[in-house]
Amino acid sequence: MMKFENKKLQLIRDLVNEGYGGTKTTVFNEEPAPMTIEEKKMFSESLKTFSQLGESIYSERKLAEAVDQIERMVEMAQRLVNEDSNDVVEATSAGRHFKGMGDALKELKKSCSEIVLHERKASQCYEDIAEGLQKYYSI
Repeated sequence: MMKFENKKLQLIRDLVNEGYGGTKTTVFNEEPAPMTIEEKKMFSESLKTFSQLGESIYSERKLAEAVDQIERMVEMAQRLVNEDSNDVVEATSAGRHFKGMGDALKELKKSCSEIVLHERKASQCYEDIAEGLQKYYSI
């Protein structure tokens, strides 16, 4: 494993010092423009921040907990308004408002479920990319 680690570090050094002498061709059989020293240094630096990017992918927000808390707030607000409503007109108006909030709450739950699903997909893609990069570079 140590030998492999040294190989990764040497490859990075070679990239930064323009020691990479391999030629690659694209699908169109044209050579890509060689990377400048600045581009190689930027790439090397970006590898150092790869794990920090993962924090953005793995959502630190606790979305499900936030939705549950909002749902409890709406329910408590509705109960309080119903308890305090002595006027029929006010109760009817409040009923319409809470019906609208209930619909918005259902839409919020649906949207958050979709977000969680997409976050899981994104985190899997991130892990696949990390695994691929780790074969060649220390990240």
